[in-house]
Amino acid sequence: MKVEARIRSDLKPARPTLADSAIRAWREANPAGWCAVAAAVGVGAWAVSTVRPAAAIVVYGIGLVALITAAMIDVIEQRLPNILSIGTGALGLVALTGISLATGEGGPLRALAGGAIFGGWILLGALIARDGYGLGDVKIAAACGILAGWLSWTAIAVAILATQVAITFVLLHAKSRGRQQAALGPAFVAGLLVAIVANGL
Repeated sequence: MKVEARIRSDLKPARPTLADSAIRAWREANPAGWCAVAAAVGVGAWAVSTVRPAAAIVVYGIGLVALITAAMIDVIEQRLPNILSIGTGALGLVALTGISLATGEGGPLRALAGGAIFGGWILLGALIARDGYGLGDVKIAAACGILAGWLSWTAIAVAILATQVAITFVLLHAKSRGRQQAALGPAFVAGLLVAIVANGL
């Protein structure tokens, strides 16, 4: 039995590393994908520049790069790497809490609540419609909720609403092409970007 189990383990394809997945995502992106990435980077750069205090710009910049990369991998491999989703949420919570303690700006408890609200909302959707959301979606939702929540309560609401609108468009586009499922990572990134931009207006 042990020999058979080991043979099955050896035959099971190994999950690609984060670096391999990222390289594959960059290489296999089509022209439309590249335009979407360029737009996300451009909007993200402008949105991040509106975040205050200045120390938080670094945190949001790193977070958006990680989440955009996760979204690209999701499109190609239909998975959201934990190191990018959970890592972004953890970095945001720890770093932004430190910034709040040092400057008195932002809301670390609100960020925690944002992660719980957004992540809980998507988890509820996953439990109700088991073929809809995956656990990866729950984790990236929590990360987006943390980043939006630190800014304001309004940003949390905008992030959730904008993400749901984006998800609707993604699913409609997938169904128009005869697919029942679609990568939702880009929709979460879009929703977060809208929230950051709206907060800076």
